Amino acid sequence: MKLLQWAFANLGQVLILSVLIVMLCEKLFKPVAVRWGVSAVLLALCLFLPLHGLSLAQWLRSVIGDSSILTLLVLSNILLQRLFSRQLLQPVSRQFLLMGIVVTGVVLYPLALGWGSVDPYQWGYTALWLGLLLILISLVLWLRGMHDLAVVLLLPLLAFNMQLLESRNLWDYFLDPVLLIYALLQSISFGKLFAALRVKLIG
Repeated sequence: MKLLQWAFANLGQVLILSVLIVMLCEKLFKPVAVRWGVSAVLLALCLFLPLHGLSLAQWLRSVIGDSSILTLLVLSNILLQRLFSRQLLQPVSRQFLLMGIVVTGVVLYPLALGWGSVDPYQWGYTALWLGLLLILISLVLWLRGMHDLAVVLLLPLLAFNMQLLESRNLWDYFLDPVLLIYALLQSISFGKLFAALRVKLIG
């Protein structure tokens, strides 16, 4: 179990660096073979080249902490799209997920920092009701035909029960600041997100 926790703790930094490197190489190199080769070399340097005793990946982890399960899934989805033209989430499901992350994050983090009389972050330590809420949301999404998103939302709960991360709080499996920032940047045009929501729920 300790080995799995170590692997998942470092996987987030590897995926973040991979996404950034792939995006950079897409801008600089047109031949696919060159792009893949340069990406592999740069990623290896980030993972193994020591900088004052730590690799770049380790420095990154010390700054941003460990990634949530949803962050790992979102980053994996980006890599699959860019490298293999495949995706874990359909565009509408991805929009729903980003919108949910934004709404949850802008409510959770201020309250967790003491900006209210309720601290929902504490609920994550006794995650029965929070887990039941995730199951209910996933069931509704499944019935609405969004099977991919329904499964994705259950994966943090599954990982929590398996204790794949060092944290004992369900919220840390579901959300982290990096994911919230990414969702905010991707969701600047809220009109499109709400339009997708209306079409899916009403249509």
